[in-house]
Amino acid sequence: MTDADRIEALLDIVDDSRTEQPAASEQLAVLGLVERRGKGFRPTNAGWNLLSSLGRPFDVASDVRRA
Repeated sequence: MTDADRIEALLDIVDDSRTEQPAASEQLAVLGLVERRGKGFRPTNAGWNLLSSLGRPFDVASDVRRA
């Protein structure tokens, strides 16, 4: 999984208009870029850092995904 693939998978998790890919989310969890939250995933600090400026619009306290 390249950095571009990781960013795409992270965007799939945080952007409601995109479809999350379970296999990619599992790989991100192994890499420590996301953590399990109920039935879904949430980016860790490392995940948000990888997203950098792409993730800023989604990094708000009210936009926490809950399963």
